[in-house]
Amino acid sequence: MVIESLPSSPAGEPDRRLTVGISLFARDGQAIWENGIHQNIAFLAMMLRKSGRIGRIYFLNGGDAKQIPTGLDFGGLDVELVNPRDVSHQLDVVIEMGAQLQVDWLKYMKTLGKKLIMCFVGNVYAGLCETPIFNQPSGHIFNGGPYDEVWILPKDDKTAKPLLRTLMRAPVYSMPHIWSPHFVDRRIAALAQEGIQFGYQAGRRTDWRLAILEPNISVVKSCHYPMLVADEFYRAQPDAVKHMFVINSMHMKEHSTFVHFANSLDLVRHHKATFEPRVELPSFLAQHTDAVISHQWENPQNYLYYDVLYGAYPLIHNSPMLGDAGYYYPEFDSATGGRVLHQAWREHDANLDSYRAKANALLQRVSIDNPANLDAYVERLLA
Repeated sequence: MVIESLPSSPAGEPDRRLTVGISLFARDGQAIWENGIHQNIAFLAMMLRKSGRIGRIYFLNGGDAKQIPTGLDFGGLDVELVNPRDVSHQLDVVIEMGAQLQVDWLKYMKTLGKKLIMCFVGNVYAGLCETPIFNQPSGHIFNGGPYDEVWILPKDDKTAKPLLRTLMRAPVYSMPHIWSPHFVDRRIAALAQEGIQFGYQAGRRTDWRLAILEPNISVVKSCHYPMLVADEFYRAQPDAVKHMFVINSMHMKEHSTFVHFANSLDLVRHHKATFEPRVELPSFLAQHTDAVISHQWENPQNYLYYDVLYGAYPLIHNSPMLGDAGYYYPEFDSATGGRVLHQAWREHDANLDSYRAKANALLQRVSIDNPANLDAYVERLLA
């Protein structure tokens, strides 16, 4: 849908462009690959700049860094990091997204007639429940901010929309998940200068290196089922597996429960598995990966999927929101997952063109260059 007729801006000037602030938790030492929310914030800013109805965009700093950390790789976005109070009167809309802003300032902004939006991109329900149950550091705190509306992603319609309607006493809208190859392309170019090629290469090898890249900080995205899928495949075709890398697992590898779980698998018993720290995704895919195995529980939209599909790597996943992209297995069915991985090993090279076409169709749907995605966000900003 292309918006033909636009309502007046909050200031009552029909032709004036909106000034938008997006909250960002700027902390020294941050890296763009450590947390998907940083990419989501960047993609939103990049997309909104394409609209003729959006003017200046600011990143509202909720962290302690004085400037945008170089590791976020935000160079070229041309979005200034500011103290929220320094731009109170310039802003038309505040999107609280990457950092919680002081509630007294939000209330002040409300008295000025500014529009306040709370945007959740993580798994709200899991964060709300797991942090107190497992004594983890607090995430989002519901502090009574006077928001006009709440944004979530479609992946959270089931678990978060009813919760947030009741808790925040505001309308909740599902907004498109958006993506761009911007950060991947920057790394691809840097890797190429080192002689490293990103992207699946047909016929390179028949013994696959399997990568499991879940964050392992919540049950919604953990390595357990991908490990089971990999072991099912290995039992059926032992010569087809060179190695299994379990990334983001260093904090679990000494825990007795996890040790006994891992030692139940043939891949571990046969010394074909290692447990690794966080990695930079494009580099690891390019140098150490032939296929990626993923699993989610009520969290079926992830940037990991899009980056892997962008490189045409086999993605074995259980997300019903990817359509016919990648290789799908249902829910918690690790046996089927193993068979799907086996199918990918047999057929991926021969079907690579078709695989790329399906992946590209998905990536176009979520692209920041898709006019429907921009229209959806601008429509809510103007409402």
